Amino acid sequence: MFVSSIRAVENSNLFAVASRTPGKAKDFSGKHGIESYYSDYESLLQIDELDAVYIATTANFHFENVKLVLESGKSVLCEKPFTVNADELKELIQIACERNLFMMEGMWTRFLPAMVQLRELLDKGKIGKVKQLRATFGFQLADNINHRLLDTSLAGGALLDTGVYPLSFANMVMKEKPVKVQALADIGESSVDEQSAYLLKYASGALGILDSTISAGVVSRAEVMGTKGSIQISDKFLGADELILNRPGQEPLCMSFPYDKEASFKFEIEAASEAIRLGKLEHEIMSLSDSLQIIETMDKIRGQIDLVFQNDLKSN
Repeated sequence: MFVSSIRAVENSNLFAVASRTPGKAKDFSGKHGIESYYSDYESLLQIDELDAVYIATTANFHFENVKLVLESGKSVLCEKPFTVNADELKELIQIACERNLFMMEGMWTRFLPAMVQLRELLDKGKIGKVKQLRATFGFQLADNINHRLLDTSLAGGALLDTGVYPLSFANMVMKEKPVKVQALADIGESSVDEQSAYLLKYASGALGILDSTISAGVVSRAEVMGTKGSIQISDKFLGADELILNRPGQEPLCMSFPYDKEASFKFEIEAASEAIRLGKLEHEIMSLSDSLQIIETMDKIRGQIDLVFQNDLKSN
């Protein structure tokens, strides 16, 4: 999806790919018609014309991969979750700031037209003061005990892979960290959370009721409820292209924001590319402080559900 998305963005060019897995970069470049490929990251990072690197490795490698890219003097767009824990992200933020490099977590959903409209409706007070938000996202894995999401060494589990979406949504809506977090989880035989739920309370008294899973077929949806109405994102929470505004005494207003699903990352890439061209170090829609607040909340959740990864041991 990233390949088709970047090709849909003007003034952006995907011309190289790298993987340490033997043969993977070559196969990928051949399949997608990419100009160059490398079997190590260091060779890729020596390309002078390279402006930025997109990192799509598993979460356990994000810290070392982003650090390598930053220390090579390149900007970074890194897949969610940015890192496994907050200590890792704090170190990366410091490096990026010291080297004056752009860095952003790849939360593509925030840049979709429907989400842009959602923020505008909230900012204009269309549903009054936010009192509650709900979001659920997940899916049922096919029977595969070797799947990466069931592997603790790869920082698998529902929270970091699927739970990050509802948590990022809550952060986007509330624009602050919760003052209280309570979590429950089902820790499977694989020792990762196969499903987990999170109750958040904010300083205003607003509540966030969120959950995620990799072990059940769920209908992923979200809703923001305020003192004057609500906004629903039904059935298409992850790739939202429709909003429903409900206000007392009025007919529901359905707003549609269609886009090419084969280029879903287009809006995120456009935003990151423009920020880099303007010399920005971060993007206001997915700021570094937002990413830090989200990972700090996930650290609290993992502390409550006793979920520890190898990255945590390294950072300590």
